[in-house]
This record gives sequence, structure tokens and C-alpha cells, in this order.
Amino acid sequence: MPVLVTKWFGSFLCDEGKVRKAALFPKEPDEIALRLEQMKKGEVLKEEQDLAGSANQVVDRRLRDMGKVVKFDSSFIKPEKYGFTIDMYREATIVFAKRAVKASVGPDVHLGQAVRAYGDIVFTNNLLSERLHEWYGLHFPELENVLGGDAYAKAISEHGSRDSVLSQFKFKMDSIGSEVATEDLESVRVLAGALKEAQSSREKLELYIDQRMKQVAPNVSSIAGPLIGARMIMHAGSLQRLAKLPSGTVQLLGAEKAMFRHLREGSRPPKHGILFAHPLVHSAPPWQRGPIARALAGKICLAARADVYSHNDISEILKGQLERRMIEIKEHHASPRKRPQPARTHNRHKR
Repeated sequence: MPVLVTKWFGSFLCDEGKVRKAALFPKEPDEIALRLEQMKKGEVLKEEQDLAGSANQVVDRRLRDMGKVVKFDSSFIKPEKYGFTIDMYREATIVFAKRAVKASVGPDVHLGQAVRAYGDIVFTNNLLSERLHEWYGLHFPELENVLGGDAYAKAISEHGSRDSVLSQFKFKMDSIGSEVATEDLESVRVLAGALKEAQSSREKLELYIDQRMKQVAPNVSSIAGPLIGARMIMHAGSLQRLAKLPSGTVQLLGAEKAMFRHLREGSRPPKHGILFAHPLVHSAPPWQRGPIARALAGKICLAARADVYSHNDISEILKGQLERRMIEIKEHHASPRKRPQPARTHNRHKR
């Protein structure tokens, strides 16, 4: 019975160990690479369609709709017999590899880089803020009690000395801080300006992540939040990989070290990873965090699969289901579960 076989250089209709018909690929590396790419995606080639009408059996499972999948030794089909060489194959695979590398860098990869950059900027902000508070506190320690966050660095950067800050904001207070030389104050203002720029960069990255998540993974962004959703995509490797993970794995993304420690040393298993930063988990009592993280991970899995495969907006449906599940968890876990006390053993010493 005729068997349809596809090699890197063409498609062949074989019967009784002989080639009956051949549909060869063009001998340009780009064209061969294009067909290799189509086969990887599971598509049917034009050359295969031309021969499909005469085939009852196929070798490649990709073509199972055209006939019965069978095992067939096609080693007798040599590329040299049809004018193809190993050099052609090498050039085609190089072109194919370059296309695959370019295609692998999607929007979710850029999101991962943005999340890493955001984490670096937050860490830098904390360091600069700590140093600024310590340094400027020598001159005006009371300022941190009335100005916090971004306003603290902005006031120092723009106004500098204690007297200027008091005059600008019309504060009336006595300070125990020491006087500061002009050159020292200028250095403090430089540090405050650097912190101010870093804070501005953080806000811009937050806005970028928020907007990009709404484009790439709107359902995940709606359920998990832009930053948490982007971090989960980064830890999973891509949005496609996140969509393929089971909910138990999604629940523990970011807690890999704790899980390995549990498996190696027998410590208590983790209940959540990145999801601990989600308001539903973080604000819940400790005994409810595990069930909440589990329920949230399940909805994030469904959201990721919708973003990858159907592209339908199911966020409101998932939110409704999650809200009902939260009510059930709070009812069933209203108080911490009592752990059974280990039985006491009495040692009897024999004389």
C-alpha cells in the first residue's frame, strides 16, 4: 500500500520499498528552512498535499488525517540521488535556527526583563533612600516625620537646607540637627536627585508593565495583578509555559528553594511563592493563606490558558468564582485548626 514519506528535501510516495512519486523542495536554503518550520508547527506542506490523494498510509503523525500512521524504513531515499547535498541541509538548518531564535523573543520575554529591571530599581531605591535618610538626618532628622516616600527626596533635591525646606513647606518646628557646610549639602542634594530619578524610573516601569500585561496577558493581569502576573510569567519562562503548568506548580512558583529544603531536610512544605504578595493572600490570616493561594493559582492557570489559546476575556467570570471561593474558605477556615498533640511516652528503667 502506498506510504507518504517526507524528508528534509522533499515528499515521497513509496510502495514496496521504491519511490513511485516525488515532490522535491526548492534547493534554496530559505525555502527548505521554511518547510522545516512548517513541519515543526504541525502544518501540512504543499508537496504533501499534492501526493496525499494517492497515499493510504503516512509515516509522520502530523499527517494522521491523511492516512494510517505506520512505521516505514525510508533509509533508501538518499538526498544525493535528487541533487541535494549535506551543505544544503547545513545552510538550511542554520537559517531555520536563526528564525527560531528570533521567534522565541516575544513580548512576554521583554516583560520578564522589565520585571527584573523593576526589582533591581526597587532594590537600588531602598539603598539610596536608607543612605539619604541617614545622611540628611544629621542635618534635619525631623523631616522624615512629616515627609515620606518620594516627597522626602524631592524636597531635599529641590530645596536643600533645613531653613529652605521649612520656609517652602511652612513648617514650624525645632530641630536637633547640626549645621552643614555648603559643599556637604550639595553632595546630599546630588544623592537626593539620584533617588528622585530612580523613583521616576520605577514609576515608568510600573506603567510599562501594567500596559504591556493588558496587551499580552489581560486575564492573568486582571486576576493576579500586573506585577505579580509578570513575575509569574518570568518564573515560568513564558506565558505559554505558564498556561501548561498545573495549578499546584503555579501556586509554588518562586518558592523553589523552600520546596527543595522540604524534600531534602523534611521541613514544613511551602504554601505559596510569588502569590504571597497578592492582597488576597497577604492580608489573610496565616491558616487561610494556603487554601487561598491554591484557589488563586487555579484561576491564574485558567486565565493564562485563555490568554494563550482562546484569547477570550474571562476575567469577570474568574473573579466571580474566586469571590465565592473566598467566602467558602473563610467559613470553613474561620479559626486555625488544632494540631494533635504527640502522645507522651514513659520510659521505664529496668533494674
